[in-house]
Amino acid sequence: MTNSPIDEIKDRLDIVEVISQYIKLQKAGSNYKALCPFHKEKTPSFMVSPSRQIWHCFGCGAGGDIFGFVMKIENVDFGTALKILAQKAGVKLTPLNPQIQSEKQRLISLLEEAVKFYQKNLWQNTAVLDYLKKRGLKEETIKEFELGFAPDEWSATISHLYKSGYQPSDIERSGLAIRKELAQAEQISNLNLNQKVTLSDLYDRFRSRIMFPIRDQSGKVVGFTGRIFAGEKKLNTVKDIEAVGKYVNTPQTLVFDKGKILYGLDKTKNYLREKGETVLTEGQMDFLSAYQNGLKNIVATSGTALTPYQLNILKRYNDRLILAYDSDEAGQMATERSISLALSYGFNIKIVTMENKDLADFLLEQPTGWQALLEKAVPIMDFYFERAKKMADPKTLEGKKTIAAYFLPKIKKMVNALDRSYWLEKLAVYLNVPTDSLETELNSLKPMIEFENLRVAADKEEKEDEIEPELKGSHLYQMNAPFLNRGQILAERIVALAINNPNFIKKIAAEINYFPEPYSQIIKLLQSKEFDSDLLLEREKIKDLTTDEELIKIIDYLYLKNGYETELLNDLKIDPLTEINKNLIELKKEDIKDKLTQLNFELKQAEEENNSEKIKVLLDQINQLTQQLINNG
Repeated sequence: MTNSPIDEIKDRLDIVEVISQYIKLQKAGSNYKALCPFHKEKTPSFMVSPSRQIWHCFGCGAGGDIFGFVMKIENVDFGTALKILAQKAGVKLTPLNPQIQSEKQRLISLLEEAVKFYQKNLWQNTAVLDYLKKRGLKEETIKEFELGFAPDEWSATISHLYKSGYQPSDIERSGLAIRKELAQAEQISNLNLNQKVTLSDLYDRFRSRIMFPIRDQSGKVVGFTGRIFAGEKKLNTVKDIEAVGKYVNTPQTLVFDKGKILYGLDKTKNYLREKGETVLTEGQMDFLSAYQNGLKNIVATSGTALTPYQLNILKRYNDRLILAYDSDEAGQMATERSISLALSYGFNIKIVTMENKDLADFLLEQPTGWQALLEKAVPIMDFYFERAKKMADPKTLEGKKTIAAYFLPKIKKMVNALDRSYWLEKLAVYLNVPTDSLETELNSLKPMIEFENLRVAADKEEKEDEIEPELKGSHLYQMNAPFLNRGQILAERIVALAINNPNFIKKIAAEINYFPEPYSQIIKLLQSKEFDSDLLLEREKIKDLTTDEELIKIIDYLYLKNGYETELLNDLKIDPLTEINKNLIELKKEDIKDKLTQLNFELKQAEEENNSEKIKVLLDQINQLTQQLINNG
């Protein structure tokens, strides 16, 4: 398993859904608002951010994450809140095993080292780079997603990792090496940790392969997909590509389970919520081609059918799914399997159709063609019907039977009688048979219970997951205005109003000397990032700027305060920039007052010391600041 139980629960539960079980929430821009359940109020000041998965009341100052809310509303400690939410999420808790937690961290560290090793090899191999560019990938995409290359050698990766301080047993358990006598083993999570293994016992799993690092939702590398690269030379370590496979994934390990990972989700999760729909494709190349060409609300599976666990994660962001699998038979079958499972989870589904192409090839020819492609995405029944038409010749009796046998059960599943009638008639026209005969055949079919069976099986699978609780982190906090002086209150409000607007940030950055810490520090951080005006700065991107958890918490709070303040200003029909300018003037006045207080203190000391020269200088400074205060109104 990859995540801690806290992460697992957050992956499965949406803060809006959980809080909605206790209080009534109303949409407020990209956030939600309500009357605070923790103090009496007439105007809503309780805000919830679905994108950041936090809540805060700007009346009483309480705030936190999903755990903090349950702790406060249920009046329980963290352990009890964990149990309540684990039950809601279908997560079974087991006692913490420090040895396993330590092992997970070591494996992730090892995999990060492997990423660097593979990257270095890629940028030294022009043939591989040329191949990726011919496939349409840009250099910035290759760098952003840290693509690499595993050399055509038996132990290059093993040797590098060993020299970097990792033991043979670590390398084996990471999935990057195979034990010679266990060459066919696919699962290594249950290896005997005490069994002695040496370098000579192992060889590299990935050889002569383009390496795609796979990261979990929090951005930690947990595994790899390796695509074979033959080039023009005969390979030394891979004799039969068909036998070993064009693509190879890390096997299941302590930190990697390909059925529980969606490639690229760490980069695109905020886009999924913002766009309100998810494009799902199969494989890294399709994902990367789409992502670099502007299709950001996309994720990919990696060599596995869509799983219940993955659907649970996606449902957190939205309930609209666009499937963009390959157009070959394998891709069409994968689409059909995914439709059945996703329907059982309540998704609205459309299907993208690409004639004889996968998404990467399509975008290589038409880089911006994805917009038109998505607009032409077809509903499920249209997809089924087109698929049925390709199965057999409708002019022959056997062909009619084959097509009807495939398509009639799809009609049977439809709830609406008018929909059933429409598709029955359409099928009759295509097959050139009486509608009555098809209706007789339809009525003879047994009722379909596929969706219910799938959902029950999926829920059972998830509830059987055993994860270890990691009781760390502050999940409930109090941010009360009385603890801030007026200058800090003004600085907080200004930064909150400006935080998601690059022009506003630029304006207040010009006055940064008037801002106290930590607000001046936050302004510097926001200045260092290139803004996308259509998207709030993602929490994961903030982590790229600072590792200070307290600072990250304040930034999260400021983003939520932005929604609250913006809503208030909209109601009052006040322009945010006007309010920023007004507050900046007040902030400058507070700064001048603070300086005057300090100068008056120094003046008193100078008078006690009869230091006439210093008194004169201080009086001049006091007069100048007093004039500035008058000028600022």
